[in-house]
Amino acid sequence: MAERSKTFCPLPFIHSHASVNGHWKPCCNSTYVSKHNNYFETKTSHPEWFASKQMDRLRSDLLTGVKNSMCDVCWNQEHITGKSIRKRYIEKFSHLVNTDEPKIKYLDLKLSNECNLACRMCDYTNSNQIYKDVSAIEEQDLHLPSNWGRSPKHDILINSKGIKTAPKHIIDDVKSLLPDLRVLKLTGGEPTVIPEVLELFDICIEEGYAKNLQLNITTNGTKFNSRFLEKIKKFKDVYLNISCDGYGKVYDYIRYPFNWDKFAERINDIKESGVGASITVVPQMYNIENIDQLQKWGDRVGIEIGLNNILHPQTNYNSLRYVPTHILEQARKMIKRNNESYQLIRTIDNLCSKKYDPTESEEAEIVKSVQSIDTIREQNYKDYLGPLTVEWLEGLFKKYA
Repeated sequence: MAERSKTFCPLPFIHSHASVNGHWKPCCNSTYVSKHNNYFETKTSHPEWFASKQMDRLRSDLLTGVKNSMCDVCWNQEHITGKSIRKRYIEKFSHLVNTDEPKIKYLDLKLSNECNLACRMCDYTNSNQIYKDVSAIEEQDLHLPSNWGRSPKHDILINSKGIKTAPKHIIDDVKSLLPDLRVLKLTGGEPTVIPEVLELFDICIEEGYAKNLQLNITTNGTKFNSRFLEKIKKFKDVYLNISCDGYGKVYDYIRYPFNWDKFAERINDIKESGVGASITVVPQMYNIENIDQLQKWGDRVGIEIGLNNILHPQTNYNSLRYVPTHILEQARKMIKRNNESYQLIRTIDNLCSKKYDPTESEEAEIVKSVQSIDTIREQNYKDYLGPLTVEWLEGLFKKYA
């Protein structure tokens, strides 16, 4: 069986990821380089891309034990922690695979970068709200955080509000794939505020495809109402992957401009609706000291807190790589050890053993980035973050501000 290959992954045999940046990829974590994979510039269809020579090569490699470089994120995760998305998806989706007849049965769509939040670790290609912040930083001649850097290819495709939407031929492609789809995943931006997503839901329901579809929505969980929840219940199965990166004030600081109290209310509404849901956290400099509090809240309200989505790349100014060892060690003591925190614990262990010493330019980048965002949002890190993190940042601010 194909699963016996040490490098097997089901996704390239059943899956397509269409990113808001205009690229098709085997999955959201893969690195894919091809002159035919930018759907903003070509008229290559989803099925044509899926049957390309490069995708055939990838499938062949995964069946024969070859670690194709497109999948380096998973290879690196497995080297450090022994776990990866690839291994999780083998358990979830191998039953959909026919290696002799690859076919798109699982579609992961980012139809727009339209969003209602401007999370600090995100960027303006994935949230048009951050585009407003980038413009404000430039107008005030402040330092632009490295993860908010300008993308010329993105800029030529956005409107005056910073919104970029997939071209019409992609929407038509998606409609043609619906008869064979068994899993539809939607991310953003924020799917619940993207008009094209709501249009796609209506088509699935009206044409009878919803009854055969597992619907997975990656969402910030802030926009759910009874009408929307009733609509998604018409699908065969529904699961919400809710993004949340802190408890209390840390949430307020990272996931601007929403606030924790309103978010907690939305979670309660979702739980009362009976729709399956869990929370995914991106561990980072801002929240590492706060994660245990989020876990305790999750236990109280009965919702799973996933901690295995590590921030990439490590050169982001708010990466755990730059956090002092004493803060990481304290966080490790407090974080609840379970299957949902295994990868984070292993990552912290790896970082503590290597004890990376940031350069002066890296420390200055942290200070300038925090300072710029605090300035335009009229926030101050001292009012939101954990005491050890505040003490560390204060030391850096004295040195570089």
